[in-house]
Amino acid sequence: MSAQTLYLSILASSMALTESPDPAALASVEFVTEYAFDSNVVAKVMAVDQKTFTTAADPLDNLVFKISFNDKIDGSTITELKGRLYTGGGVEALEERHADNFSYVTGKLDFHGALDSQYDFFESVTTSYSASKAEAIKTALETMGALNELGAYRTKQVELAVPASTVTDLTPTELKNSLLDMRDRPRYLVTCDVASLPHIEALAEVMGKINCHVLIDIGNITDWQSAVALTETLSINDHRLWVFWNPNKSRPSNATTVLARKKWRPCVGDYLAQLLLRNAATNAAGIPPIYRPIAGYDFPVSFRDIEKVGGLSLDEEAQNALASAGVNVVINERFEGGDRWIYGDALTQYDSKTSALRLINSSEIETYTANVVIGIAKKHLLKGMSSYIKDATSECERFLDSCVVDDSGKGLLVQSSELGGRYYALSITPRADDPFSKVDIKFSRRPQGCARQVFLETTVTK
Repeated sequence: MSAQTLYLSILASSMALTESPDPAALASVEFVTEYAFDSNVVAKVMAVDQKTFTTAADPLDNLVFKISFNDKIDGSTITELKGRLYTGGGVEALEERHADNFSYVTGKLDFHGALDSQYDFFESVTTSYSASKAEAIKTALETMGALNELGAYRTKQVELAVPASTVTDLTPTELKNSLLDMRDRPRYLVTCDVASLPHIEALAEVMGKINCHVLIDIGNITDWQSAVALTETLSINDHRLWVFWNPNKSRPSNATTVLARKKWRPCVGDYLAQLLLRNAATNAAGIPPIYRPIAGYDFPVSFRDIEKVGGLSLDEEAQNALASAGVNVVINERFEGGDRWIYGDALTQYDSKTSALRLINSSEIETYTANVVIGIAKKHLLKGMSSYIKDATSECERFLDSCVVDDSGKGLLVQSSELGGRYYALSITPRADDPFSKVDIKFSRRPQGCARQVFLETTVTK
């Protein structure tokens, strides 16, 4: 979406937050942001008189404004700004006229966004008022109940509705380019929208270019035949694509009362949250436990009071069909200590009966180890050829040695019979056709699998 501009206008007896400037404003604050607001956001504005010395050129420098944008449903703060008004011109004018007084510049609201940080909520903030109207502005703030004395026990503020943003969906090309241009490479791309196949194809193209994973929630589908049919129409035979289906309704995970309505909810957000928490539990070598898929008994779905959608039966035929299509379903499973709602499988969209890459944890191990080796290879580029081969080989081997399975079964790589009992095989050598500037890297390994099925043979003896 394009940038949105909001204008906070201080009028003679009121305050307004609009999408266009008000010519009758005594003072104004212009906000430019790339973020979008829905209709459930409010802005809270207050000013505190610091009783400090001011000059005739800037008579409101003693008023410190605090402007917070809040979710009006749960009261949480989205972002907050604190600073003083300036007579106009924005941060450029401040820097030009007060280059030797940095504390004065940083004390203004205009300084927000001035450092061009990628984490700035507002791209720019520009304040403006006329010095001749300073007393009128103070009177207006006091009249509307927004002006506070320094150290006041009870603070006064004005609450304003924030105009909802007009959001235009990105085209597939814009989506692809925005993801590829990110400075931090994403490891997971998540979508709950399967209505636009071109957008999914754009995500798949990004997945192929940066070697990450795409997680798709196929939505509120009430029968397994449709879930299978929809998944098969995707036709993306790639182990980095995972599909999820939640055929249940529930209350949210943070519900504290039965008044929270039961309804269908996409499960991929809960899955991603558990995925990131698992990844954060790295070992001493910094290796995340991605050998453990988010599925089964140890990773129950966090929604409350889950119940199956009426009329749905996931019998053996349904479960086999869903598994064949590579759909990971939220199901209720009975265990010795009681039942749990779990992710009932750990399958990718890779079409194979025996390959490890049809399993989510093996897929993650493949992409993770490949990306780290690629990162090491890039890190040592533009060194002397002999130094490059020695340094890159040494660092790759240290990393891969820390990935092998230990005696407790924890680790990413297991012994391979095809590799002669080794966990991995790595060679970094000069390329035959251009040994002066090109290098060949050959990397083989066997990732951990995932126990999906157990065959029990039981015998009674005397």
